[in-house]
Amino acid sequence: MLKKRFSPRQSPVLLIVAFLSVLILILILSKRFFFVPKILIILLVILAVAALGKVRLFLQDWFIFLGFIYLFDSFRGSIYIATCRLGLPVHTLYVIRIEQFLFGGVPSIMLQDLFLRSDSASEFGWFEKFITVAHGSHFVAFLMVGFIIWLYRPRFFRFFKVSFYLAIFLGLLGYFAVPTVPPWMASTVFGLLPRIIRFNAIIYNLAIPDISSGFDTNPIAAMPSLHAAFPFLCALILWRVYRSKAWPFYLYALLMQFAIIYTGDHYVTDVLAGFVLAGFCYWAALVLTRKDASAEGAIPAERPETAVIPKKLVRALVGGLLILLAGIGIGSYNRDQFLHNATAYGLYMPRYADFFRHEAEYATNFQVQYYLGSHHFLKRDFDRAIPYFEKCLAIARNDAERQRAETGIKMSREWLNKKTPQS
Repeated sequence: MLKKRFSPRQSPVLLIVAFLSVLILILILSKRFFFVPKILIILLVILAVAALGKVRLFLQDWFIFLGFIYLFDSFRGSIYIATCRLGLPVHTLYVIRIEQFLFGGVPSIMLQDLFLRSDSASEFGWFEKFITVAHGSHFVAFLMVGFIIWLYRPRFFRFFKVSFYLAIFLGLLGYFAVPTVPPWMASTVFGLLPRIIRFNAIIYNLAIPDISSGFDTNPIAAMPSLHAAFPFLCALILWRVYRSKAWPFYLYALLMQFAIIYTGDHYVTDVLAGFVLAGFCYWAALVLTRKDASAEGAIPAERPETAVIPKKLVRALVGGLLILLAGIGIGSYNRDQFLHNATAYGLYMPRYADFFRHEAEYATNFQVQYYLGSHHFLKRDFDRAIPYFEKCLAIARNDAERQRAETGIKMSREWLNKKTPQS
């Protein structure tokens, strides 16, 4: 009896998971512990479609979508700039209180207490490196899912794109409406939580120095977690397309949820919000593409390269190019702002509203007092900055903190003297 040969068409989800597994394994074995850039996977996809003779179809179906993905990355940075400039309130406490109510503590801390054996960059184990690479495969995974659907089940591809258009738009809206401090920042910057080691950022920077400046353009883009929403949305879409054959991808999706909590990048609350977002976008895409559903039972006809309608291709190229240029323009503006106004868009410029509303609760918290002083200093309100730095000096626990407080006092007084005309 002949054994049934493996067919990518019949087992495409296994193909996706196998590709991601091999990619992660290669990066680990080569000791290249960094996230996989989207441009790399896009180039690989273009090579694949060129080999299949589907370049024109690919450009027609994908170019606008890829331009939109690039624009999304640019808008993340723009939202942070807008949050700083407009003085929008940034939230810190509500999500910590939800975690404590649901779990009796913060799961990121629980996981690091359980698994993380060292806080030294040179002593991070294979598990942390594996989690870092898995964490960085975020964009590769959803693009791979889209490519497999486009290649083998093209009638579902519009549904895939609509789902992600909605998820990206609503995710950006959430970042703007509810900017939220992630666990690592609540711990490291403000001392609101016990120590959380953001080991993935450390490992990224060891692989490629200063790489975090490229992907941390919005450090308060935590709610909802698109890192959770994207793989869960892919899982829902794959279940619709392949039913029980989609189960391998669910293992990857679970790994991603573990990774973003273990690294301290997200609270479980952020993840749950990402699940809700993904579920809503899946349902909304079903409604918006319901006309396509009538054709789902039919066997899709092959779309030969010569069948591409020139007008559709031209519209796709023009539209995608305009979106891409907009993304490049916005990204260049963001980069210029971050490079030339580094202090204005640092962690001390956004208005972390909870600290202003409940100042008395943080009277003995050095990091919060230092934030309040730095915030007023950057706003050039030196009279208000000095008392906070003086509080910092009074509660400083070591020489480093005392030096920071003294420097804040000295600089504030110097600028105050420059600001005030001498009689």
